[in-house]
Amino acid sequence: RAIVDKGLAWLVRNQKPNGDLFTGGNRPAWFYSHGIAAIALCEAYGMTQDPEVREPAQRAVQFICETQHPTRGGWRYDLDSQGRSRESDTSVSGWQLMALKSAQMAGLEVPSEVLAKVNDWLDLAQASQADGQYVYNPYAADSPEQRAGRNPNLAMTAEGMLMRIYLGRTRENARLATGADFLRNNPPEVGTSRQPSRDCYYWYYATQAMFQMQEPYWTDWNDRLRPIMQAGQEQAGPPAGSWHPIRPVPDRWGHAGGRLYVTAMHLLMLEVYYRHLPLFQELS
Repeated sequence: RAIVDKGLAWLVRNQKPNGDLFTGGNRPAWFYSHGIAAIALCEAYGMTQDPEVREPAQRAVQFICETQHPTRGGWRYDLDSQGRSRESDTSVSGWQLMALKSAQMAGLEVPSEVLAKVNDWLDLAQASQADGQYVYNPYAADSPEQRAGRNPNLAMTAEGMLMRIYLGRTRENARLATGADFLRNNPPEVGTSRQPSRDCYYWYYATQAMFQMQEPYWTDWNDRLRPIMQAGQEQAGPPAGSWHPIRPVPDRWGHAGGRLYVTAMHLLMLEVYYRHLPLFQELS
């Protein structure tokens, strides 16, 4: 309890007057950092109703609302001269939406028009060539480095599905079912050193999406995921309880996020068992 309290106090102490929770560093991490920190504050307020957390959480939410791309409806790495996102992508936008929904369920103010614009982004990011799948950024530059963002992939499909569920789409929806079939055909795998397929970012969003889709998707997914997580957890020495970002094979983003990143993502996946009611119950 004391450790969590210190962490929350640090977030509040470092929050900027405009609500921004980013403390500097790698610029592309700006809105990832803010979104995840905003989720922490909103969840803390929702669980405690602590008045000292309410105002910082509301300011964090307001920063998300004010920086939304005015026409595309998402968020990305940087702001224009008007203080709005220059671009949108599905990856960054998913974290902002989760913060907004955490805020809404905690009783904080979230304008309905902001949520409606997120739906507009998902309409843009929905792959035209593959029903039920999503792309990172349909407006990605046509260059060798960026071109792949126009194509649907597993992580963005899982994230796009979960975003649709947060925005009220039910699991009976045909496109959600098609997306879930796509994920079920691509279960969690570690792969080999020559062909690593370990990707806890994909696993994190797919775990939540498949849990929300319920049976038979959830059982099929969980039966593949749980043994991988159990086998990969460190058992001895100072890092006991954590997960290594590079061994037994490199995680897709482990080189950038390190041990803390992969451990946090694994813990968030494990939380699904205990605290994520199917959102359809909450939304109804």
